[in-house]
Amino acid sequence: MKIRAILTIVISLLVGFVLGFLTEGQIVKRNRHKWQKVSYTQMFENRVLHKIEPSETQKAQILPIIRSYAAKMTELRAATGQKFGELRNQMNAELQPLLTDEQFKRLQETRDRSSNPNDPGRREGSPGRDKPGN
Repeated sequence: MKIRAILTIVISLLVGFVLGFLTEGQIVKRNRHKWQKVSYTQMFENRVLHKIEPSETQKAQILPIIRSYAAKMTELRAATGQKFGELRNQMNAELQPLLTDEQFKRLQETRDRSSNPNDPGRREGSPGRDKPGN
């Protein structure tokens, strides 16, 4: 009788743990997806407004200024990203003759991961994470 009660409690705890784990995973996924939809311009605007806590009168005056600079910064980020990609491709072209096929393949995989912002394993390309056993 005691074994049956203990077994029931253990099974209930395991089921609760699994359900909680799955539910929490879905909540995190939904929140991450929500943040991915927010544009850089909106995040910049919200961050500045949050920092300075303007009055409604100030907000009406400064919001156009913040939005214009946010748009300029968005353009700059895109141009910088494009230039970075071009430099990376030039470096890869110079490195390719000096690397083995396996080394160059790993270099390409790292580039592909870092250039895809929707890749959930994106951070795996960070220094120290590509080592075997990590």
